[in-house]
Amino acid sequence: MRNKRPGRLLAAGTVAIALATALTACGGSQSSPGEAAGDPVAGGTLNFYDPIEYTAWLPTNSIWSNSQVTDNLAERLTWQDAKTGEIKPWLAKSWQISDDKLKYTFHLREGVTFSNGDPVDAAIVKANYDQHGFGDAKLGIPPDRFFSDYKSTDVVDPLTVEVSFTKPNVGFLQVASFYRAGSILAKSFLAQDLNGQGQAKNWVGSGPFVVDSVNGTTGITLKRREDYNWAPEGSGHQGKAYLEKVVFKTVPEAGTRVGALQSGEAQIARNIAPYDEETVTAGGGVIKAFPVQGQTNKLTFQLDSATPVLEKDVRLALQAATDRQEINKTVLSPSYPIPTSILVQDTPNRGDASRYLGYDLARANSLLDAAGWKAGSDGIRAKDGKRLALDIWVSPYYQVSQPVLELLQSQWRKAGVELKLNSTSLTEYESTQTARPGNWSLVQGQTSRAEADVLRTAFDSGATNELHARTPDEQLNQLVRAQAFEFDPAKRTAAVQAIEDRLFSEGYVIPLYDETQVFGLAPNVHGFSTESTARTWLYDTWLSK
Repeated sequence: MRNKRPGRLLAAGTVAIALATALTACGGSQSSPGEAAGDPVAGGTLNFYDPIEYTAWLPTNSIWSNSQVTDNLAERLTWQDAKTGEIKPWLAKSWQISDDKLKYTFHLREGVTFSNGDPVDAAIVKANYDQHGFGDAKLGIPPDRFFSDYKSTDVVDPLTVEVSFTKPNVGFLQVASFYRAGSILAKSFLAQDLNGQGQAKNWVGSGPFVVDSVNGTTGITLKRREDYNWAPEGSGHQGKAYLEKVVFKTVPEAGTRVGALQSGEAQIARNIAPYDEETVTAGGGVIKAFPVQGQTNKLTFQLDSATPVLEKDVRLALQAATDRQEINKTVLSPSYPIPTSILVQDTPNRGDASRYLGYDLARANSLLDAAGWKAGSDGIRAKDGKRLALDIWVSPYYQVSQPVLELLQSQWRKAGVELKLNSTSLTEYESTQTARPGNWSLVQGQTSRAEADVLRTAFDSGATNELHARTPDEQLNQLVRAQAFEFDPAKRTAAVQAIEDRLFSEGYVIPLYDETQVFGLAPNVHGFSTESTARTWLYDTWLSK
């Protein structure tokens, strides 16, 4: 985008061209809306089985099970094409960005309503964005971490809003498309306190489905909204959704989910285990693997712990002792790409960290030897009377976590490092994570967002601060903040690469595998797709007879 006189706005068409240049093709195996074969059939009930319970229905909640549902209830101003990364119109039909990159002006579609009949207008967009940007202390709602440097939203006219920032924010058009931060909900929802917003019955959106019934934390049923007619640009059709109802149900047992696909009891099952993928296809089903753009699934060192990971050479040694090729071949499948970056393959503007991520056991041993860690009689290293032993809690969010960490445990033992695995329930895991005991030295996780600015959210010491360093890395802070100001595509890619170089040269994170959502589909399911972070979008999905 060229610089023009201050105050002049860039047309939406210019923005689209710039974005197409800035965003590389992403999500090659992923479907944009409308990728269905044959003649669609309207009607029917789709049963969707998920391994995780449905809890805390907050818009900013990233629990995988919940977000497969809510993406179909609430909509955003923009839509990000999962294949190309291009930002397309949705509730906003067009937009402009000011020359100083501090203001985004959105022009809304006419005639859009929430399921309760309220209009989707400039005033409600302002109310949503203000609650995200500022939070609401009276309602117990904290500011949304994705609304960095938010200043205000002003109503220009009933269908026009101007969103302002104190600093340039190159990723905001993507935030406006993001299910966690961009969803526009009705006034009745915004008036709820934090507890009320966490209940599915209170969700009132403008999406193609509405909540029909809720079965505690183990299920939720959606029904089609009959007057829906404003799908995002590029959808396979307009008008109401094809499916009449969708029944989401918690089914923890992997074998039960696969059996339900084969028997016809379920039409879609999420989190198909690597060892079950062939079983699904052999039974006539289809495996769909969607990359979760954003951070790769990784271990992040906790730099406020009282453990050996505070030593840089220990962190670098553990990186070298991690064999991702073996992890992929032994406990995963081709559905899970081997990471070569802190960002999942095809995430726009991702860098290349291949040179940091090769398996090199000799280097790992050399680094630990030089750091004074000597092997004991059982092969585990020690220094100053302290064993090189690290604790990690198996993350219940990722079904492959246990086997991946068990294999990593054996890999690190070859370098004389003891990795202790702790397993617990989801509730206990979350409470332990909040308490953050001193031996919590490694955390497995990832933040999904198809935008490199996710690195600012994750590693800025003033944001999520995943490293929890007692003394913030100011160089890293400067790097993650600077990329958000860079609108030139080539310069932005270089800025992201600088972040990667800092993260890996300091040994702050250990990528394990590119986060992927693997779905099993019955043979009569067509048009199934997800948005850019692999959250289910069922508008174009239909069932053949």
